[in-house]
Amino acid sequence: MKHLQIILLTLVVLSTSCDESDTAKVVDEEVGHHVVTVDQVSFDQAWAQLQTDNPYSDMFQLNGLSNDSTTLIIDVAYSGGCEEHTFELIWPEVMTMIYPPRYTVILNHDANDDTCEAYLSTTLYFDLSQYDLGLTPELMDVVDLTIINGSNGEELLKLNN
Repeated sequence: MKHLQIILLTLVVLSTSCDESDTAKVVDEEVGHHVVTVDQVSFDQAWAQLQTDNPYSDMFQLNGLSNDSTTLIIDVAYSGGCEEHTFELIWPEVMTMIYPPRYTVILNHDANDDTCEAYLSTTLYFDLSQYDLGLTPELMDVVDLTIINGSNGEELLKLNN
């Protein structure tokens, strides 16, 4: 009887466990939220915070920047894996009246006090068509856009530059 219980317990554990690739996939799908904020006060506060030794944003790394029509695509990497992470792209309200338009925006990261040490890479998609930025698909192909890392003001990526 004891052997039967051990065999049944082993089968239950094996049937409900997942392999390493399944775990990595789940973590990758649970990146968290990413939002766009278009507000001059928020941008000014984030910019001022970048000038201090205590940035508002949790640490992360910018790995790539591209666009597909009006969707901004940003590749990032960060430590974590146990909590939901949020990325916020902060745009100033000021519209430039030059062609091509020029924008400097800040990407902040909130790790929600995640103390796990896995190093995760993910791609963030920001659909900019739903915001009053005046960025048509044609302008997205020529816009001079600089993304500044909110945790390290010296790290930046440029689109179309």
